[in-house]
Parts: sequence; C-alpha cells; structure tokens
Amino acid sequence: MTDVSDVSDRPFRLTYHVVIAIAVGLIAPFTGFAWPFALLTGMVIGRGDRDRRTGTKVPAATRVIRVLAVTGGVLAMLFAGAVVGGLIALAIVWLVLVSERMSADADPADRTIARLVLVIGAVIGFFVGWMLLDVNVSIGFGS
Repeated sequence: MTDVSDVSDRPFRLTYHVVIAIAVGLIAPFTGFAWPFALLTGMVIGRGDRDRRTGTKVPAATRVIRVLAVTGGVLAMLFAGAVVGGLIALAIVWLVLVSERMSADADPADRTIARLVLVIGAVIGFFVGWMLLDVNVSIGFGS
C-alpha cells in the first residue's frame, strides 16, 4: 500500500492537461448545458479511482454519496443536454477521467491546477463555440 503523502517521481505535465482542456472546450458547445455536469461527474469518478489505486479506505457513506453523485450527474447531463447533448457529454467525462488519472500521483495543488485548467478550457470553449456557431437561445415563460 502506498502512502498518499508521497509524491511520485513523475513530473506534473501541465501541457497534457491543457491539451485535454482544449478537447473539452471543443466538445462543450455541442453538449448544450450538459458540460458542467460532465466535468463534475468525471471528477467524482476520478477521485474514486484514485482512492482505489492508492488503497485509501473510504467510509461507506462516502461511497454511497459518490454513487448518488455519479447517478445524478448522468441524469443531469441527459436532461441538460436534451439527451443527445448528454450522450455527447460522456466524451467530456472520459477526458476528465483521463486528466484525473494523470494527476492522481501529483500533490493536491497540482491536481487543483489541472481541474482549474479543465474548467477554464470548458468555459472558454463553450462560449467561443456558441459565438462561432451563432447559437440563439430564447426561453419564454407564459403566453
């Protein structure tokens, strides 16, 4: 069993996370509003994967909360993305999971930087993509 406080001798490669963030940003406009839920779902799955790899004992309550978070995240992705966008958002979940696995052995500050890079890439990609696609959203309530 490895000690979580030990940092691996692998260097933290920010450029890989930037490339993943660009990919997430390119996919985000096609998901509708499912991309935030995809980011969070991927982070929850990645955290559970890291705990399993390091042999960290996780309380049963935490496992239940993670299962509920992933289930709620997938349902929210399907709802916010009008099903098709939610299915496309599964690619974002996979990319975030790859990023989480790459930063699993890094110290907490580097993991936070990797997550911030992903979120910033998704936000920029979403808004720039919607401007380039000239998407107009009109939501009306009542008559």
